[in-house]
Amino acid sequence: MVMRSLGIDATNVGLGGGTTHLVEILKHFSLKNNNFLKIYVFSSDKVLNQIDDFEALVKIRSPYLNGSLLKRIFFQFFIFDKLLFKNCDILFSITGDYIGSFRPIVGMSRNMLLYDKKIVSEINSLSQKIKFKLSFYRQKRSFENSIGVIFISKIARELGSKLIDLNSKNISLIHHGISTKFSNSPKDQRSIEDYSYTNPFQFLYVSTIHMYKHQWNVIKAIGDLRDEGYPIALVLVGGSIFSPAEILLTKTLKQVDPKGEFVNWKGHIDYSEIQNIYKNIDGIIYASTCENMPNILLESMSSGTAIACSQTQPMPEFLKNSGFYFDSYSIESIKKALVFMLNHPEIRKQYIFDNQKQVKEYSWDKTSNETFDFILSCFHKFNNNVQE
Repeated sequence: MVMRSLGIDATNVGLGGGTTHLVEILKHFSLKNNNFLKIYVFSSDKVLNQIDDFEALVKIRSPYLNGSLLKRIFFQFFIFDKLLFKNCDILFSITGDYIGSFRPIVGMSRNMLLYDKKIVSEINSLSQKIKFKLSFYRQKRSFENSIGVIFISKIARELGSKLIDLNSKNISLIHHGISTKFSNSPKDQRSIEDYSYTNPFQFLYVSTIHMYKHQWNVIKAIGDLRDEGYPIALVLVGGSIFSPAEILLTKTLKQVDPKGEFVNWKGHIDYSEIQNIYKNIDGIIYASTCENMPNILLESMSSGTAIACSQTQPMPEFLKNSGFYFDSYSIESIKKALVFMLNHPEIRKQYIFDNQKQVKEYSWDKTSNETFDFILSCFHKFNNNVQE
C-alpha cells in the first residue's frame, strides 16, 4: 500500500533543539518512490515559519497552537484527531507525547529529564516535579500506543526501555545530524603563557540556564583559577528556562565577578547566528548532567576547538576519549580539568583532530533519510498486520 500522507505532531515543540531537528529533517527530505505524497506539520506559527516550503509540505496552523498551554491542550484533545483522521495515514510524534485515538503512531524520545529521577529530585520545585511526572506518564502512554519508537542516544534507549515496556515495538537509534555551518579550521593551540589578563584564554559555554547545566560551578572554577594566576575568561550563551537557576546564576555572577571583568553572559542567541560565537574563542566548556543527544556538544566538536566536558552520559558516548572530563558537581574537578587542558596544548590539538574526524559521522541528510525510512517501514509492518 502506498502511503499518501504523513502527519508530524509538533504541537509541543518550542524553539530550540526540537525545532532544529524538525527544520533539518524536512530540509533534507526527498520524495522517495512517491511514498510520501504529503507531509502535514501541526505546530505554532513561530515553528512553522522557520520551515522551508516545498511541494509536498502542508503547514497546519491554528490560533490554539499560538496561545497558552490550555489552548494548546484544547487543540490536542478536541481538534487534532479530526484533522489527523481526515488527512493522514500515519503520525510521527516528534516529542513522543501524542495520546489521542489516531493510529498508527511512531514516537520519538527527546527529553532525558523524563527518565532521570536523580536530576528531577535536585530541582527544588514541586510544580516542575509534577510537570515531569505527568510528562513521563504521557510519554509512556504514547509509546505503548506506538508501533515504533526512535531514540537518539544509547543511554536514552537503555533507560527508556527499562521504564517503559517496548518489547513489542519497532525500535531505532537515529542520531541527530549537525549543520556544516559549525565546521571551522582547527585553531592554533598556544601555551597558556602566551595569554594575559588583557588578552585572556576565552572559554565558551553554550546552553540554556537550568539547574542541571551548572553554569554557577563553572563560573566559580573560572574565578578561582584567575585568582591562582591563570589569564582566562568565560563567555556564557543561553537564555533562562528555569527562574530559580537564573537567580542562582545572577547571584554567582555578583559574587565572583561583580564588575563583569571576565564573565560575559550574552543570553539567548538565535540558532541562525550561533555559529559565529565559536569563531573567536579558545576553549569550550560543557557542564550539563542531563542530555538525550547533546547537539551543542557535536557543534562544539565540529568547531575546531578543544572541549572540557561533563563526565555524565551521554556526553562520553559522543565525545569518546577526546575531551577533558570533569564532575560538574565539583568545582575542584572542573578546575583540575581546565588546568590540565590549559597546560597541554599538544593534547588539545590531538583532541580537536579526533573530534572533527568523529563528527563527520553525523549529518542531517542521514538523519532525515533514516527517520523517514523507519516511519515508512513501521507503516508497512502495521498495514501487513492489519491485513492478516
